[in-house]
Amino acid sequence: MFGRELRGKTALVTGGAKRVGKEICRALAMDGVNVVIHYNTSADQAQQLAQELRQARVKTWTIQGDLSEPDSATTLIDKAIEVASNLDFLINNASIFPEGRVEELSYRDLVRVMDVNAWSPLFMTLAFFRRVKEGKVVNVLDTIINGYNFDRFPYFLSKKALETLTKALALKMAPHFTVNAVAPGLILPPTGKDEKYLEGLKTRNPLRRIGSVAEVAAAVEFLLMSDFITGQVIFVDGGEHLIPRAEGI
Repeated sequence: MFGRELRGKTALVTGGAKRVGKEICRALAMDGVNVVIHYNTSADQAQQLAQELRQARVKTWTIQGDLSEPDSATTLIDKAIEVASNLDFLINNASIFPEGRVEELSYRDLVRVMDVNAWSPLFMTLAFFRRVKEGKVVNVLDTIINGYNFDRFPYFLSKKALETLTKALALKMAPHFTVNAVAPGLILPPTGKDEKYLEGLKTRNPLRRIGSVAEVAAAVEFLLMSDFITGQVIFVDGGEHLIPRAEGI
């Protein structure tokens, strides 16, 4: 059904020390994938996760990089290959998601969010393309790309841009690379919120429930296992994307 198995491959997961990225790293390690865990400020969490993953008898490394810095995206690929010797998969998971209403939008805030959430994945993917002969890229989006969000407008714009980049690069980088994306919905509460926040929103999706980070990781692995899927977005959102919304109006 699928192409090559994952065991023995090596993946770089940006923002891999926390939240969804952490679960992606765990799932990959359990399937025998060596993992390069990228972090910015979460050094302790990255080291703890690396120790945990080594119990699965895979190789793990941690590398630091501030993706809001223009040069970090390109050099991060170089760092990953330097420590791991090879790279098969790139998971562009790192994101920042500050609140920012469109009426209060500042150029500085918009640039920072776009740098981390869209432009860094772009330049990392291009660097990946230059450094390896073939590989697979999975970008982590958000179900809000199928609607509008004026309360987190810079974040919304950055994920829409990354959706477009996913499809454009899938076409440009073929036939030796696949580029796909997953778009989680109600999975984890935003920083400062708790599970009660999610409970209050679960009726927004047709399945009327909250998803799990394990389901997002499974979708990522599905895309990594397939040799004949590219330019696709898998919504892991209980069907929420079927009912587009405009938040903050």
